Amino acid sequence: MKLLVTGASSFVGAHFCRVAARQHTIHALYFSTPIALNGVSPHRADLRVQRDVRKVAALDFDAVVHIACRIRGRPRGEETTGEAALRENRAMMDAVLSFGKPVVYASSTVVHWEQDTPYARSRREDEQRLRDSGLPWAILRPSAPYAPALAHHRPGHRESFHTLVSLVRSAPVVPVIGDGQYRRQPIHVDDFSAAILALLDNGLPDQAFEAGGADALTFDEIIDTIARQAGRTVRKLHLPKALYVQIARLSPDFDPDLIAAIDEDELADPSALTAATGVHPRRFSEGVRTLL
Repeated sequence: MKLLVTGASSFVGAHFCRVAARQHTIHALYFSTPIALNGVSPHRADLRVQRDVRKVAALDFDAVVHIACRIRGRPRGEETTGEAALRENRAMMDAVLSFGKPVVYASSTVVHWEQDTPYARSRREDEQRLRDSGLPWAILRPSAPYAPALAHHRPGHRESFHTLVSLVRSAPVVPVIGDGQYRRQPIHVDDFSAAILALLDNGLPDQAFEAGGADALTFDEIIDTIARQAGRTVRKLHLPKALYVQIARLSPDFDPDLIAAIDEDELADPSALTAATGVHPRRFSEGVRTLL
């Protein structure tokens, strides 16, 4: 199969391309960070620009795996960064739907948040547009995807799990936002990729799936699991969420809206995905070894 992968230079996108290229022809779209992987054909393209959309449409592909997403956009005039991200994600989905091919959309568990944020709103809107498109589709909502860094690949920002592992391995104290009792269900990116490929091989079922690992863990338990596997003992320093929100307002690498909603649980029962694909996501205690 010939696949078009958007957001291929992102952390999740690059890992997916690496796994998918073992069996399929991959056209990998990147915006600013080049991607260099064996068996992958990179194409620099901005799906918000019609000239580039026409160039991509001329490629030979059977389906689209849409991983690209803006969390914080570049504001224009009085527009907020959240509104800018909505506009830019909407333009990218316009392009993806215009290709007229089956689509696998890598969404997010944020669609279930009680707190409304522009990012969650954008994901919900994208999902609904895909459902209404008339194209064959599947939606996967990963919870806390993780995997080791790829050699010779530098995504636009450092992955949070890589930062967390580095802290656990080297620092006596690990700072934690809030009480650390919010839950995640971390999924290894190789398991996430395998599930996408199985859905493509079986025929897209026009269904949305939660994509989580085998364990639902609090953030404190995630830190403890990493420390245990690394043979370390660390202390956790719980700091007020409001402090991190203020810090995020000063940094282009963090979205204060996402920090403010961090204590939302992001659980993703993988049973329906396993039934559809045969993929059994690994336990975090097993998968974390790949990070170490």
